[in-house]
Amino acid sequence: MKKKACLAMLLILTMTLSGCALIKKDAAVDAARIILSYNGKDVTKAEVQEQVDYQLQQTAYMYSMYYGSSYDVSDPANIASAQEAAVDSIKRDLVLKAKIAEMGLEKNLTEEDLTSIKETAQSSYDSALSYAKTQVDQTLEGDALEAAAVKYLEDAKATLADYEEDAKNSKLSELLRAEVVKDVTVSDEEVQTEYDTRVESAKTTYGENPAAYANAANGSTIYYAPAGVRRVKQILIKFKDEDQTAVTDANAKVTAANSKVTAAQETLDAEGATEEEKAQAQKDLEAAQAELEAANKEVAELTDKAYAAIDAETDEILQQLKDGADWDTLMAEKTQDPGMQTGRDTAVTGYAVAEGMTSFDAAFVNAAMGLKAIGDISDKTRGSSNGYYIIKYVADQEEGPVPLDSVRETLRESLLSTKQSDHYSETVQAWIDAAGIKADMNALKD
Repeated sequence: MKKKACLAMLLILTMTLSGCALIKKDAAVDAARIILSYNGKDVTKAEVQEQVDYQLQQTAYMYSMYYGSSYDVSDPANIASAQEAAVDSIKRDLVLKAKIAEMGLEKNLTEEDLTSIKETAQSSYDSALSYAKTQVDQTLEGDALEAAAVKYLEDAKATLADYEEDAKNSKLSELLRAEVVKDVTVSDEEVQTEYDTRVESAKTTYGENPAAYANAANGSTIYYAPAGVRRVKQILIKFKDEDQTAVTDANAKVTAANSKVTAAQETLDAEGATEEEKAQAQKDLEAAQAELEAANKEVAELTDKAYAAIDAETDEILQQLKDGADWDTLMAEKTQDPGMQTGRDTAVTGYAVAEGMTSFDAAFVNAAMGLKAIGDISDKTRGSSNGYYIIKYVADQEEGPVPLDSVRETLRESLLSTKQSDHYSETVQAWIDAAGIKADMNALKD
């Protein structure tokens, strides 16, 4: 009797286990599983999975666009990483929306805000609709094409209402951040400390290296200047467009011929090359060298022609300067250098130049450093490739730290931005930690 009972139990267990193996997951039920909940909002597996898919595709795009490599969206480790990121993003979104509601920030939206929200949403929707028209049946036209594109966006949950909701949430997030950081300030002592730190760092980097300073200084603030740096302005007279194109095309021929010379020489130098291969390589080398010589000759001739075409214009500018024309007025009118045009800081201060710097054309640097005294103006100077320089020596860069007053507000704004960002991030993380939202990560792995 006991044996029969045990046998019966084994049969029941076997049938039960076999039955389990035959049970198939209901996709709709699985998609509706609750992964996490907060403040009355349930987030389903389908909603999380949508975020996971987005994370994976976005990462794959970034790898392709910026690194030129592939990203395996099916790799379990990558999927797990995307799941963590998606859940973290959802938690953050839930907590921020709850805080926005708790603070009643929606009532702070102005008429101007509401108008901006609608305009932003409409612009985004119109762009999406244009894209959608390229993704649907291309035999459609007119209203039929419009309807198909609208349906495409509806299926993608990208209606105008969706864009308006996104724009509204974005504006509310701005209001939340502004509320959180409104009391963050920067003291004078903090500004002084930051200034001292930057001065010391720049002195260490550039104190005995004027060339490095000049390479870095144009367009950015360096907090300590070494000796040996001067400031110059220039009037650049560029080649005519057609001459520049001809010179550029000729230089491309030089590059191509150089590549052929290199390839032939590599074959000649290769240890495993046969006599037949070397003989052919020698012929190729001679042909490439002849091609290179012809290309270099063409570049020289076209370059001379390009300079000849701007000689008269350049000479006229030089004559005006000799006759007493105001440098800055003439520079604003004549220069073709964007850095010397009205509105640019360098048009006021001049470029920082020093012996041995490499970020500027050597012809420009040599001419600038060859001027003897402040106020001196160079003759026309041939650049390496694109026109004449006329250079004026306007000042010596004062050795030592930049005056604090000249950078005080810039430092204050930079410090304030950093402190606000840090304070906001810390506050949001504290809110998320305090919320204690639990996520069923195992359900995502099923």
